[in-house]
Amino acid sequence: MRILFTGASSVVGLRVLERLLEPAGDVEVWCSRHRTDVAADARVQVIDLDLVAQFDEHSLPDKIDMTIHFAGVTHAHDSESYSKVNHLGTMRLAGAARARGCRRFVYISTRCATHDAGAYGESKLAAENELKKFAWESLLIIRPSEIYDAQGSEGVDKLIALAHRWHLTVWLFGNSRISFAPLHLDDFAAIVADEIKTLPKGLRIVELCGPEDLSARELVTRIANRYKALPLPLWWPLFALFFKIAAGFNSGLAVPDQLQRLVGAKTAAAKTANRTGRVRFLLD
Repeated sequence: MRILFTGASSVVGLRVLERLLEPAGDVEVWCSRHRTDVAADARVQVIDLDLVAQFDEHSLPDKIDMTIHFAGVTHAHDSESYSKVNHLGTMRLAGAARARGCRRFVYISTRCATHDAGAYGESKLAAENELKKFAWESLLIIRPSEIYDAQGSEGVDKLIALAHRWHLTVWLFGNSRISFAPLHLDDFAAIVADEIKTLPKGLRIVELCGPEDLSARELVTRIANRYKALPLPLWWPLFALFFKIAAGFNSGLAVPDQLQRLVGAKTAAAKTANRTGRVRFLLD
């Protein structure tokens, strides 16, 4: 089987790729170049593939059996970047892969893929809707919640890093719409690899969350207890005002759609997801 894999140099993408390569078998993986730290395996080849630039099927291997698409923009000050990469770039990739014979497509989306979650979520939702229009033999859409322990510089990993280094953590209060369903990297990789290996025909959407839903207070309490950190309470209206100012100045501390993504509608919660991890956040 010949697989085209984008985003393999990210921590989450690499972990899934390593699991897919674990059984010895007749598999060949072509990874898009981003950094050099892709899986060191004789079955892996690296190609140049720019989702923003115009490319045709000749940029890809002669034949593709499956495409696994992790690559995307998650935080951008220019909201158009989300559309250019996450939506339009995905469509270019899908079209080129189809021209190379690909009939099975795996798309890593987000549970923020709603019209109420800002430019990032809307770009992911737009890509999902367009992918459904192709005549795939199999289309797998995975919508994970907040993945942690992935060496990330944003989201839950950022809160953990702050508590670990400075013994401080942020508690946002004053908005009941803030909620989390933290998903451990190992659970994410295991479930995604399992879904890919057992890929059924037709459309399958996997709502993938951690095993429990946590409020902002519950999340910060877990972090504070684990790292002996002091919770810093921030009233949501005041925090939102500061955040909008910081985003407006392009300071690098914030991007415009982060507030909306945090409190916007989600496609699922732990209690409604069709697949959940086993590791409880900072308790196991």
